Amino acid sequence: MESLGKQRIFGYDVLKALAAFFVVLYHVGMVDFGYQEGIFYYPTISQVLWLFCACGVPLFFMVNGALTVSRHYDLRKSVSKAGRLILAGTVWGVVIMCLKAMSNHDMAAFSISALGYYWFLFSLALMYLISFAMDHLPNWCRWVLVGVLLACPFATNLGWDLVLLQNPDTTMICWRTGAFTLYGVVYLYMGDLIKVYRAKKWTVIALALAGLALLILEVIATVNATHMQFEGGNYCFPTFGALFLSMALFLLIKDYDTSVNGFKRFISFLANNALGIYIFHLILMIVLGWIFPELNELTVHPVVAIVIALLYTVASAAVSEAIRHTPLAFLLKL
Repeated sequence: MESLGKQRIFGYDVLKALAAFFVVLYHVGMVDFGYQEGIFYYPTISQVLWLFCACGVPLFFMVNGALTVSRHYDLRKSVSKAGRLILAGTVWGVVIMCLKAMSNHDMAAFSISALGYYWFLFSLALMYLISFAMDHLPNWCRWVLVGVLLACPFATNLGWDLVLLQNPDTTMICWRTGAFTLYGVVYLYMGDLIKVYRAKKWTVIALALAGLALLILEVIATVNATHMQFEGGNYCFPTFGALFLSMALFLLIKDYDTSVNGFKRFISFLANNALGIYIFHLILMIVLGWIFPELNELTVHPVVAIVIALLYTVASAAVSEAIRHTPLAFLLKL
């Protein structure tokens, strides 16, 4: 992730660190959210709190949008950034392929599908190229694209949630994966749009409550239609709930600052290694799951899960920081 020249914006550092933590917390799982077969499901308090994980990747996109959209990169730099992201996703994806194949003692597990673990890197690469193209078109084209994406997948997903809420037995149709990771464009430009907006407290509170309410609706509709526990993470990203809640967090934190130097250094450490946290926490989880298989089925108290996620976050940042001082550093810098 980037800063504006040499200037650091602490609020953005906090957002990057928080986004990284949300991603790790979602992947840690380990919490029983209370689903039982045959009973109409309503989210537990833990489930509602975990819905903040739906803001992890969106916040990454929004901070990148705030930092990069108005910088007018040339073609060479845009292609270089996109290429580096694709290379990083491929290299670390191959590492995961190897680890999963070895941990399963089955070379059949050596599958290109492991690259999907780093779909965010490939999506972010696409965002850089789209931003370059949009920078050479009239400004209204950008907002036409955003409007199209808000209509589908965002509005389409909300429509299906409402249908499923009324008719849980309806076959679920949604646009949440594949090419529709283009929804990141909405977050990218939203971050650029609201970076200078100083929202009133009631605006932030209203956005947050509306976002949580829509995410709760998403969980209720999805769980009762699929009859499987739905954590409210990955598949929530292209929804108005995730959008509103992410905007609320962005507006609340973007201008935050502190004079506590120790805390400031720690957050900056995490922010500098946000990309590394995203990459290495998955590798650490696979390695620990290989060494201690019981971890893969372990259910713990939500507070314990949060502590575990924090440990993974800091450990991943430490690994990233160490690698940033090796020839592999180019895979961790944008």
